[in-house]
Amino acid sequence: MDTEKHESKGDWHPADVVAALRKRGTSLRKVAIANGYSHIQRVLTSSWVGPEKLVAQALGVSPEVIWPSRYQEGVSREHAERLTRNRRAVRAIRTSRSKEAK
Repeated sequence: MDTEKHESKGDWHPADVVAALRKRGTSLRKVAIANGYSHIQRVLTSSWVGPEKLVAQALGVSPEVIWPSRYQEGVSREHAERLTRNRRAVRAIRTSRSKEAK
């Protein structure tokens, strides 16, 4: 799979994300199932707020560290947020926003 066209400078390569998860004893599949998703592989190549946060949490970093291009000023996150239909993930997003506001 050619991921160069999907990556932006500074974003982790999808293989690096998968490898980092494996080093921590988990996988995209395990993270997905533990949080009510059937799969979240698409997060490696396109914006998807809920799974971005779940993967980052599994790695102990913020999503901005893994995918800085997705969180640059002026980048709309509206579409990525609409893709997140999982109730647990939506609650986690809202909770993190309220914590950031304080």
